[in-house]
Amino acid sequence: MSIKAFPKKGEIWYVHTPNQPFDPHQPRPAIIVSRDGRNMNAPDLMVVPAFSNISAMLDVHVEIPKGEGGMPDESIAKCDQVTTIHRSLLAEGPLGERINQAIMWKIHRAVRRAMGETKA
Repeated sequence: MSIKAFPKKGEIWYVHTPNQPFDPHQPRPAIIVSRDGRNMNAPDLMVVPAFSNISAMLDVHVEIPKGEGGMPDESIAKCDQVTTIHRSLLAEGPLGERINQAIMWKIHRAVRRAMGETKA
């Protein structure tokens, strides 16, 4: 992967999630949430997985409209499943432009709520 092609914060990529070995939907879309400077230089990335099966919305989930960031379906970002993956687990991306800043702020707040912050 060249320097120009590093994954950027707010992009959606298909990734293999190693902590979900029985998930039949591999690779699955995930939002890059780590900073661009880190993404350019580190061997790993912080991501939040997205799911199109919207059975229940929790305060740690963020709606991602169909088409946002290239998302193929209306989905939710499960911010309580934030994880770090090695670059080798990237499958394809970015799916489109970075998602809009308002949605990224919702994701940031939901990740903080998932870690126990009550003011997020």
